[in-house]
Amino acid sequence: MRKVGVICAFNPGNTGMFSVDLAASQLFDAWNIDYTLINFQKRPWRLPSKYLVCRNIDKLGRFSHLLYWGDFQNNPVYGTRDFASREMKFGNARTVDMAVSNWARLHLDLPDLLGKHARVASIGNCFLGAHEAAAQYALGPSLARFADTAFRILPRETYSVNEITSASSSTSPPNISTGIDPAFLLEPKEYHDFRDAHYFGYHFARSDVRDISEGLKAIEARTSLVPLEVSWAVGNRKAKQKNLFYSALATMKKCRFVVTDVYHLAVNTLNHGTPVVLVSRKSSATKSSVDDQKKYALAEQLGARPLHLPLAEDASLASQAGKIIETYESLMDDQISFREVMGGLRKQKDRFRSSIKEIVEA
Repeated sequence: MRKVGVICAFNPGNTGMFSVDLAASQLFDAWNIDYTLINFQKRPWRLPSKYLVCRNIDKLGRFSHLLYWGDFQNNPVYGTRDFASREMKFGNARTVDMAVSNWARLHLDLPDLLGKHARVASIGNCFLGAHEAAAQYALGPSLARFADTAFRILPRETYSVNEITSASSSTSPPNISTGIDPAFLLEPKEYHDFRDAHYFGYHFARSDVRDISEGLKAIEARTSLVPLEVSWAVGNRKAKQKNLFYSALATMKKCRFVVTDVYHLAVNTLNHGTPVVLVSRKSSATKSSVDDQKKYALAEQLGARPLHLPLAEDASLASQAGKIIETYESLMDDQISFREVMGGLRKQKDRFRSSIKEIVEA
């Protein structure tokens, strides 16, 4: 009997993670598939009742399919930092080594431990920085074993495909192919004509952007569009993420474009038909799950490099306002074809859905 467990990187203070988990619910509800949302860490604050907290290998083996759903879950960058720190904070481990070992058992060793009892797949994961982080805790063999034994691995962009492929014993592993971020699987009820909007949206929270007020004023002066902040959270667990998310969607529909440094805000804005100008600091090796390299990877994955603007050394929005305005004007006169970006995205979404369907039907 098919029974699907969807292992989520649930984060009560992160609107982006809400959108990723929501995409799972929408997809499997639409397919009429029996599924359970799973989280590995019981938190001291309330976890929504729809999530099953489970980390028992025998109980996990009762699922026919286990899907790591999105973000950095199978990446040692996440395991040795985010997961490990919470593992100690929540009383599941006394030392960092023990915390990392717990992560590896649940996130890398699971396909090997369960064997034929369950098909274990990674859906839309990010593997940027995986090898460097793995080396610090001698996790290379576990990462290689995961690359070889997971039923399917669909990283969310090509940089991650290359990173996990290089861990595999095969130069062309048949179980690894490119996916996209699962939040792109959310289906908008309708698209608006962004060219009719009178606002531009903004939200900054990840790249320590400076001179925001001055930058917004400069953009407003040149475009005659009124700045409108998009509700979003990257660390406020007291906020109701469902309310924030749907408020953000409503705001996006009022905007001709959105400028942001937040990865999942960019994903959801594009997915719902509004252009994004994505800003970030200069590219560097990924040290944590919130570093900026993933935004470079996203822009390349979508064929949207002109919509991604690295900040100058001063990280000033004001000093980059001219380039942001130029990008906006290029969108308006179709030098940058938003239609082509969205067309390419639709094809990737269709392939991704088909790959997931193949996994859960296997």
